[in-house]
Amino acid sequence: MSAPALVLKTPAKINWVLEVLGKREDGFHELALVFQAISLWDELSFYRKDRGLELSIVSSPTPLEADDSNLVLKAARLFFQAAGLEAGTRIELKKNIPLAAGLGGGSSDAAATLWGLNRLYETRMPLEKLQTLASRLGSDVPFFLTGGTALGLGRGEVIEPWEGTVNFSLVLVKPEEGLATPKVYQSGKAVLTRGEKARELKSLLQTKDPRVVARGLFNGLEPAAFSLLPRVESLKNSLLEEGALGALVSGSGPTVFALVENDEAAQALARKMKPQAAHVFAVQTLSEGPRIIS
Repeated sequence: MSAPALVLKTPAKINWVLEVLGKREDGFHELALVFQAISLWDELSFYRKDRGLELSIVSSPTPLEADDSNLVLKAARLFFQAAGLEAGTRIELKKNIPLAAGLGGGSSDAAATLWGLNRLYETRMPLEKLQTLASRLGSDVPFFLTGGTALGLGRGEVIEPWEGTVNFSLVLVKPEEGLATPKVYQSGKAVLTRGEKARELKSLLQTKDPRVVARGLFNGLEPAAFSLLPRVESLKNSLLEEGALGALVSGSGPTVFALVENDEAAQALARKMKPQAAHVFAVQTLSEGPRIIS
């Protein structure tokens, strides 16, 4: 087999803050949220082909179909259509980011597909064009084109990057079960707020003090996640009891992340939590999005 023409890794995310502002006329919810890329990665390898589009799932924490429902294939088809090119690519996906976890793994893969094909075929689509395509694939896909830290508005697709990302240490804990995002929003348990919490977090992050940042964590969907899967609340309480500075459900859940003092504390907390959950990771925050491996 020939070597891949391009290999990328693309990160997961947490949300420092997720505010639900209300229901929109289009059926979606108006949000104000703070995205944060983290050092848990999926890997995509791109191979040139004469024609056709193919996706192969090399590995995944749980079964994942390589069919038309996969966001990687949707992103690739959208890219070739927008670029006016005939598809000629095979993509191999190695998944490490758990599915249905509130970590944005599928969205990250979709963004990396757009980003990678744009580079591989030297089409030089500007970031704004890629973000427009990304928003058609999912509300949080545009964020992953740049990664780092960003404010998200609208459905989450309107991105305002925040510079000067500080390296914080985190522990992620996900139970075996997943949560479907639509069910979380439709539960009627979301707490509505006005958007100030998301914007106020910027000044807290600038202190570079994890104890200060911990005071600003907020997720209006957390009560909904707790009601649908009570195990999530138990995991959050365990993280706090074991010494986390703060803990919060990420996105629509069920992953809970804990903010800790440093990497050593993250490793120690991860060891304590491993018996309690199917997936436990010690990670760091990132100032980037997709990263070229080769």
